[in-house]
Amino acid sequence: MEPDRICPACGHAIPAGEPDCPRCRRNLFLRPDAILLLTLAGLLALFIVTGFAVRMYHAKYAALGLEWYNRGQADLGAGRVEQAVVDFRTALVYGRDQDLYDLRLAQALDAAGRTEEAKAYLTSLWERDPGNAQVNLELGRLAARAGNTEEALRYYHSAMYDDWGSRDPAEARRTVRLELYRFLMRQGDRAQAQSELVAMAALLPPDPALYTQVGRLFMEVDDYARAASEFEDALKLDRNAGEAAVAGAGEAEFHLGNYGLARYDLERALREKPDDARTKELRDLLDEASLVLGADPFDSRLSLVERNRRAIEAFDQAVRRLAACGVPIDKTAPSGGPAPGAPAPASPRLAELADRARALQPEVEAGTLRGNPDLVTKIMNVVFDVEQTPAESCGPPEPFDRALVLLAARRGSAEK
Repeated sequence: MEPDRICPACGHAIPAGEPDCPRCRRNLFLRPDAILLLTLAGLLALFIVTGFAVRMYHAKYAALGLEWYNRGQADLGAGRVEQAVVDFRTALVYGRDQDLYDLRLAQALDAAGRTEEAKAYLTSLWERDPGNAQVNLELGRLAARAGNTEEALRYYHSAMYDDWGSRDPAEARRTVRLELYRFLMRQGDRAQAQSELVAMAALLPPDPALYTQVGRLFMEVDDYARAASEFEDALKLDRNAGEAAVAGAGEAEFHLGNYGLARYDLERALREKPDDARTKELRDLLDEASLVLGADPFDSRLSLVERNRRAIEAFDQAVRRLAACGVPIDKTAPSGGPAPGAPAPASPRLAELADRARALQPEVEAGTLRGNPDLVTKIMNVVFDVEQTPAESCGPPEPFDRALVLLAARRGSAEK
């Protein structure tokens, strides 16, 4: 007969013929391995429940942070900046890892005039992420308001080339550079402002409106050559780019002394939009350009008769200008002599110009000029010197005087 066996789990005898211990079968959950399994299962269940509770807790906090953030956005947009500060601070309590909340809080503090606090938050953000475009832009604005040009340039330039996320980087770069340009103009740093425009112009997409806008900005810094180029590019992209591009081209060409091109563009601008608010300004420029073109005796297309007529007309205008300056010239007086009873000239320069004009006066006749066409240059040199001589006692110049001054400037540029 088979002897009884001893159960290793409970220590009792296992009856012969039984495969395992009957006692242990009846107390299955009291076995050590079962107890271990049950313990592990309980711990796993507790871990799952705890994890779910933690996730619910964080989700609730995140929702509260977002709710306060949205309140802050609304208050900031409505100009309730102090309440926006409170809102964003509360949002940060529930969402401490939200850099966006920090940024909005800094903007609210700045709007509330608490600049140092705003800068502290922005500096902290910058140290965590130096490549954040919006943070660099905000720091640039703070530096600009403080008048710190060097610091503003550094932060604005960083903002231009940082990551703008989903926003079009080229458009963002233009916006930031334009803001920097405006700051530099306010600072009176026209050279650096012009440099920013040159950089902006080099990266423009084929958009006539943008070329026209940059052309107007070049006009602000008196860079008329680049302005003309921008307007021309706008019109090349779209011949019907609009009155702004055509008028801009006319203005730029006028300032460059290209009065023929200026007249063409200004006439077209006035035809396209005669009721524009700038009509009078454009009309005045057109009249002045036409006056310059009509006064120029050096136009190679002129007949000899017309050339001489213009030189005589210009000389007569210079004589009238001298008279307005208190230095009248008597056509009946001997060459080189002052008009009878004329007062002493206001300045040695005016006296010298009056003497030159008196000396030339007998030769300024149509018949004399026909026999000596080179005399036109000598006459016009005297005219230009008279018209370009500043004299407070002369009173405001006539339109013809202004035209002769512009003609003198163009002639001088051509001879350099």
